[in-house]
Formats: sequence, C-alpha cells, structure tokens
Amino acid sequence: MGEIVDLRNPARHGITFDKWPFRLDISVEYQDWILVAMCIFLLMLWTMPCFCGRLHNSLSKSFTNWVYTRLHVFYWTVAYLTLFIVMFTIGVLPDWTVDEFVMYLELFVEWVLGRLVKLITCFTILFAFSLAYRFRERVLMAAGLEHITVFRWNFGDPLGLRTKQRPIEVFIWKLEGLQSSSSKVAKANDIFLECHFGENEPMRTRVHNNAGQGCIIKESLQLNLDEGRPSTLMTILIKDQTLLASSELARLVLSTAEICGIEDQTGKRRTNFTYSSEYFVPLNLSPTGRIWIAISPVDDGDIGEGTHLIEGDELGMTC
Repeated sequence: MGEIVDLRNPARHGITFDKWPFRLDISVEYQDWILVAMCIFLLMLWTMPCFCGRLHNSLSKSFTNWVYTRLHVFYWTVAYLTLFIVMFTIGVLPDWTVDEFVMYLELFVEWVLGRLVKLITCFTILFAFSLAYRFRERVLMAAGLEHITVFRWNFGDPLGLRTKQRPIEVFIWKLEGLQSSSSKVAKANDIFLECHFGENEPMRTRVHNNAGQGCIIKESLQLNLDEGRPSTLMTILIKDQTLLASSELARLVLSTAEICGIEDQTGKRRTNFTYSSEYFVPLNLSPTGRIWIAISPVDDGDIGEGTHLIEGDELGMTC
C-alpha cells in the first residue's frame, strides 16, 4: 500500500537550498510571525527620526542632528531598503507570495480604518483623563474643591507601608480685619472656622454671632499629622453663616513644612499657656484679614481631659 500523505500539514524540511539563496520550509504559523516581525522592524525604521528625537543620549542626539539635515537621503535609502527586505523575506518563505502579502496588508489597513473612529475615541478619553490627572490641582482649584479630600487612600496602604501619624492641636485665638459678607447688608458676620487637612475629617468651630470684621475665637482643633506626606495642605476657611448656606470670607493654606515650623515656634511654650500674643503667631489670610494660631503636639498618654470627663460622668450619675 502507498504511504498516506497529509496535504494539510505537509512535511517540513527546515532550511533548503533548492532555490537561491535558500528557503525556510517551516510551519506557516512561523512564516506569518516572521512577516509580522519584518513589518514591525520596517515601521520602526521609518519612524526612527521621531523616536531618536525624543531620546536624550548622545548617540540619539548626534543621529537626529545628522538626519534632520538629510531627510531626503534617509527616506530614499529606507525606501530601497524596505523593498529589498520585503522581497528577500517573501522570497525565502515558500508559502507566501508578493500578491498574498499585499492583499493581507490591504485587509489590515482596511481593518484599522474601519475601527479608526473607536480608536480615536478611546485615545481621546485616555488623553482627557491624563490631562485631568496632570492638572488635577488646577481643576480642583477652579471648581473650589482643592481643599476637599475625596479618596483617603494612598499606594502604601495595601503594602503595609503606611507612615505613622501623630496628633497635633491647632489653637485659634482671634481673627482681625475680615471683609463683610456680600450676602448680608444690614447684619454683621456670623463667623465660624472650617478646617480641612489630608485624611482628617472636616472640623468646625462654633458660630460666633454678630462677630463683624473680627472676633475672639479661643478654640482648638485636634488633627492627625502625617509628616511622610509633605504635599498635604491644611486649609482653614473663615466662613459666614447665612440662612441657607455659608459663604467664604477668607482662607489660610499651610503646607506640612509650615505646620511643623509653627509647631516648633509655638508648641514648646505650653508650660504656662495663655491666649496672648506671646504664645501665638499672626498669619495673613487671603484675600484680607489676619488670624492668630498656635500649634502644639498632643500627648496620647495625657489623661487630664479624660479624667475630667470621667469625673463629670460620675457626678452626673450621682445626681
């Protein structure tokens, strides 16, 4: 009986020399990948001036300076080199012809053009997101939301690399030189302060009614300070309470470094602490006004406040 030959998968002989210079008698799949690699190489060759212009090493700079004065010579050389590489590659692949390569190349270009609208839409969305992320601080500032923390999360949380936070206490003595609220005509400002700082929840003081352009606050806020994130900003908003909402009169923005500087200046003077100019720092507000604040570290082991609360509870239970 004769030997059965599988015409769908004929036997391959590897490199053969039946035709000059040689033939790659290998699987069709491998021949396809060789053509794909050739197309990628030729695409990189045609776009080499653009890529080298983006690089910063000395070789790329030398090539860019040379090629941009001889672009016609470069692209004519690349064109002839492309024809030689295509003809040579197709010539050594027995299952491919020039007509088949051109036909599949046309099909690929047609497929790309048919999906060009979707590709442009996707790239436009990605470009818009990249711009929004790059200029997120300016976008939030234009929307008036730069002081609000939306996501209280950082990349170190899943890896257990979260930096240690320590508590601080911000003392507010008084406000001076505030502007009058534009929403009120015949009534003085009803002032309160609102503090936003990193991952802390927003904190507010009580409302000081009929305070006008300045008032004595004499309140304090306890916050957590993360010195490992120097880009975090503390925003103190001075607001006027109205019937339906509140309007901003002024604000103070402090960086982590400035907070630590004020803490070093005022936090070590708590032995005989009083609300006086000796223990506070005056800071200018934006757009007008001045605030007197002091910042000091908080000792978690200090049980003074807790003791008073417990004693008050016991008194209440006794009564």
